[in-house]
Amino acid sequence: MKNPIQMIKQCMEKEEPYFVLRGQDVCAYPAIEAYFEAVKQRVKDPYFLEEIEEILKDFRAYREEQTTHIPD
Repeated sequence: MKNPIQMIKQCMEKEEPYFVLRGQDVCAYPAIEAYFEAVKQRVKDPYFLEEIEEILKDFRAYREEQTTHIPD
């Protein structure tokens, strides 16, 4: 998985918008799930698909272990 801090720095340097989801965010899992479905339709790179699926699994596991809510 790519380093998220490095990715954010690159976006900031290019003045490119970015969006961050946290594990505690009750809306994060469904948002990533929808993104994964869109990726499966458009992306053929199996490594990228696997990366997104791993992120989805991590968010699912967090949601099962922790209470999620709208973050502050």
